[in-house]
Amino acid sequence: MALITSAHFAVRSALPHCMAFRAGEFGLTKDCVAQAETLTYLAVSDLDLDAGIVGTLDETKLRELIRAVGNMMGSDCEPE
Repeated sequence: MALITSAHFAVRSALPHCMAFRAGEFGLTKDCVAQAETLTYLAVSDLDLDAGIVGTLDETKLRELIRAVGNMMGSDCEPE
């Protein structure tokens, strides 16, 4: 899981290790970025599975996130 923030959107959205989301996409209410440098583990037991899915990335955004994570690892990741 990558943490997201709306702080400094204009600057962070241009960084190769961040991925921009616009308000209205995937249920988000503000423009924000996923920060690949803040990857963390989230245990299934920490999730409220009864609340249901919050959102699902489309193929384009998933590819962008994989590239951002690859950038943090020093890898040229290109999902197939």
